[in-house]
Amino acid sequence: MKLEEILARWRLREQNKQAGIEMWNAMAAGFSQDELPTFANNRFLQLLQKHQMITADALVLDVGCGTGKYSLALAGHCQKIIGIDFSPAMIASARKKAAEKKLKNVEFYCLDWHEVNLQEKGWEKKFDLVMARNTPAVQSAATLQKLSLAGRGWCVLSKPTRRTDPVSDEIRRLVGIAEKRESSDEDIAYAFSLLWLEGRLPYLDYEEQQWEMQKTLPEAYGMYINRMKTYRRLSLAEEEKIKQYLKSIARDGLVREKVSTVITTFYWHV
Repeated sequence: MKLEEILARWRLREQNKQAGIEMWNAMAAGFSQDELPTFANNRFLQLLQKHQMITADALVLDVGCGTGKYSLALAGHCQKIIGIDFSPAMIASARKKAAEKKLKNVEFYCLDWHEVNLQEKGWEKKFDLVMARNTPAVQSAATLQKLSLAGRGWCVLSKPTRRTDPVSDEIRRLVGIAEKRESSDEDIAYAFSLLWLEGRLPYLDYEEQQWEMQKTLPEAYGMYINRMKTYRRLSLAEEEKIKQYLKSIARDGLVREKVSTVITTFYWHV
């Protein structure tokens, strides 16, 4: 496949941006309870350390930072880190945690990476490390290339692949949605091909993970219904069908889901 073909074919899918924001907003409270990763127990941080991607004088950009757990974990190991995410609830949680920890070298902004103009922000070739960890912020050739354009050192992209989501998969079946966007298998194939054809030598790392998720029924409604709305508009009858299904599998008021995936991480020098 030629580079021009990838640029033409790997484009942002049509989607309901507001539904995506509301889905991630619904997940923010749960994510905010996650413990911060450490270099002792987290493979991703160990990867950064092993290849000396993070240094005391580094400027870091965390794209799709969520509630900021990686930004906060790295704050004590770099000069400054900026985290961005399009979910206001995620950014509010990240800012709260940074304030609680009295971190002065971390900034969080509510921005959509798809729409960020690097030149206007003064972010072209600004960052020693640009990372995007398990985020939908990078899902096209343009949003991948933007990582390299913002970097002057290392870029890192992680995506969940070979993924099974039992609850989401059943809900898609119930409402007749065949496509599955939670697993980024196609994005990984495009990303490697694009980087390779640009003349880069991307490294790869794989990590099998299982995520034990649990949501209250209101949280589950917000997450799963809005997840389906990112595919297409739902009728009221379809929304009610999803609610009834979630009620049927809830135990003690909680909807539980065990997600299995392989985290595929690309890292390359710009």
